Amino acid sequence: MIQIAVAAFFVWCFFKFIDKEGYLDGFTSLAFILAPALIIFFATVLVRASGLPIWVLYLFETSYFLVPLLMLKSMTEFTWPKIIGYSAAVFTINLVCQVAGFVFIATASA
Repeated sequence: MIQIAVAAFFVWCFFKFIDKEGYLDGFTSLAFILAPALIIFFATVLVRASGLPIWVLYLFETSYFLVPLLMLKSMTEFTWPKIIGYSAAVFTINLVCQVAGFVFIATASA
């Protein structure tokens, strides 16, 4: 949950810095991170219960790109390049936060 909060905070900071119109706020930032996290959580339960290999979960990481893409297309009148850029930024910010969290956990437990 801490990783979700940290990633949502950095996504919110990114939107505050980039989105001059103010369409995207903190709740949107949280939704862009929380919805894919819930998708991945339930996918993890299904993968473990069905006995599928764990690498299948890497496919669900794309939800950090697809969920913001679909939400921005339905919520705003942004152009496709702007939507794809924002979605890629959400994916990248989340990926960096995940890696930083894994590194922190690995160094703290060593």
